[in-house]
Amino acid sequence: MVPPRRRRIPAVALLLSLVLIAVTVGLVYRGWSFYRLSIEDRVEHPEFRVLRPSGLYGNGYGWVAAMLVVLNLSYLIRRRFGGARLGSMRTWLDVHVFTGLLAASLVSFHSAFQLRTPIASVSAVSLGTVVLTGLLGRFLYALGPGGVRERLAYALDLVDEHVAGSRAALAAGLAQRPGPEVPANASLLRSLWAVPGWLRVARERRDILAMILPPRRALSRAQRRAVAELYAASDAEARAAGVAALLRSWRALHRFFALLMLAAVLLHAGVAWYYGYRWIFA
Repeated sequence: MVPPRRRRIPAVALLLSLVLIAVTVGLVYRGWSFYRLSIEDRVEHPEFRVLRPSGLYGNGYGWVAAMLVVLNLSYLIRRRFGGARLGSMRTWLDVHVFTGLLAASLVSFHSAFQLRTPIASVSAVSLGTVVLTGLLGRFLYALGPGGVRERLAYALDLVDEHVAGSRAALAAGLAQRPGPEVPANASLLRSLWAVPGWLRVARERRDILAMILPPRRALSRAQRRAVAELYAASDAEARAAGVAALLRSWRALHRFFALLMLAAVLLHAGVAWYYGYRWIFA
């Protein structure tokens, strides 16, 4: 019996997280004495001309963020060519999340934490919406149905090793409570409607397992670990179809806001370029 591979934080994701934290902390440290001042008092700060939105640093933050936004959307193109040998989708997703969060951080420092024009406000709100929906999508991806059947089969075998003869009864009990059926093309509302269903099924499955298995106090430490894995695998299998449908519909919503954000960012950059705020490209 070979245990299923557990999801671990890849080295690329860990490295990108450290880079994101380091850059953000560095930007805060670099301009803390300026950003903590009120808008009226900032004009007296010795670095006002470089840290303001049109300054050398402030303007640069904005242009780098715009480049990161364009790079971020390359993930959508990569998804269209899923069979191409251009690196794993998981690595592309990690880079997608990293560039989105770093762009959001740079936009905050570019604006000096103030929104003084309608275009800047729309750009910031659209970027914030994309980041929020992206983070929720990443959470759904982590709950995804990858390998749930293999995990459940392994958990049943593991419990059967410690509680001999229990596998058949446990498998039959779980089969009585299948997860909700959600169409592959379900809308976001239809997918959200299935959430209470998979939560209910997961709860009912736990009740069934508790009736079949010995009481917790009668189990050894190894048996408790095996039972805990069975509970987790049962929950994951119950929500698999619902999470998959929810993730598909959520991606469509996230893609819509991403394209809206791209239009707002390009408009903002175009207006800035027209009025001469061209950073080092002047």
